[in-house]
Amino acid sequence: MSELNALVGDALREPLAAARARASAGARVVGYAGTAVPVEVILASDAHPIRLPAVANIDATDADRYLESGFSPESRSIAAQYLGGEFAFMDRVVFPRNNDSLQRLYYYICELQTRGLCPGPAPVIYELAALPRDSSIRYSRRATERLAAELGTGTANLRAAVDRRNRRRALLARARRYRAQGRDLPGSAMDRICRAADLCDADRFDDAFDRWLTAAAVRAAGARVVLVGNGAPDDRIHRVVEAAGAEVVAEFGDHPACFVRTDPVPDATIESISDHYQAWSPGSASLAERVSRLATLCADVRADGVIIWLLEQEDARIWDVPAQLDALAAARLPVLTFTRRTWLADDGALDEIGAFSRRLAGGR
Repeated sequence: MSELNALVGDALREPLAAARARASAGARVVGYAGTAVPVEVILASDAHPIRLPAVANIDATDADRYLESGFSPESRSIAAQYLGGEFAFMDRVVFPRNNDSLQRLYYYICELQTRGLCPGPAPVIYELAALPRDSSIRYSRRATERLAAELGTGTANLRAAVDRRNRRRALLARARRYRAQGRDLPGSAMDRICRAADLCDADRFDDAFDRWLTAAAVRAAGARVVLVGNGAPDDRIHRVVEAAGAEVVAEFGDHPACFVRTDPVPDATIESISDHYQAWSPGSASLAERVSRLATLCADVRADGVIIWLLEQEDARIWDVPAQLDALAAARLPVLTFTRRTWLADDGALDEIGAFSRRLAGGR
């Protein structure tokens, strides 16, 4: 894993370094936030896409002057970087409408730039509609066409863009299968890999990731844990679980390992790309479907326990918790539930997670 380790380590230490180097060499760089922005449309516009990093322990003093407490930690981190000029080398930054916090951040940045208070690239809104109905599909297709026009995406480049992104999807699908089978893919390593994936050169990263997966052997894992809800700023939860003798074998929700929908985009068309992202949006599935997917995932990975961890600012996923708990109780799975917690998990959550994981490991 030495090459992959080096790529991931470099990307997490300096998340913007590779994109800055491309910009310095004359390439066009387009940033994006969230998980609902169609990366293929950016690639097909002859631009280098980069998912804006959410940096822990960043000085958010400037952002706090403008953002209310209800903004997500990811949005606050992005705002602090925007205001600090960290994204000045980018041509555009695309924000998704289907994420309330990121959508509001788009409007704040527009206003701040109008007042001359925020440097950096012009923000663009991608108005993906999340509801599971035909009118939302049509609306999302028009929104994707508008985004393509805004970025200068050429249809001739869509095939190569879709193929490149489908290659990444196939690798992530393979990694998920291997984790379920018990291969030696530690959850903390997978979290770091997925966190770094869209910060690296795609060809080098995918090649190194492929070789790492090929070398992964089957091993006897500890208690198998599914992590549900929001993601932490790094792999700290995964590491605490592992130190207690257990293993996070799957994630469900807003985690780096879940950022990319793994089934391929079937056709190199704007409509096919749009439909793929529209169906992936959390709002496109009913509560019953979301709960059923979690129950199926826990069965598929042979989970021994579940950790539900939600941030203080979370106002959407929290409504799923009662039904999730009912489904997990029916499956006789132990559950540790956190709501309204801090992003840094510095509120005692890690100690509780360690104790829960040790109980699971001791019960095997």
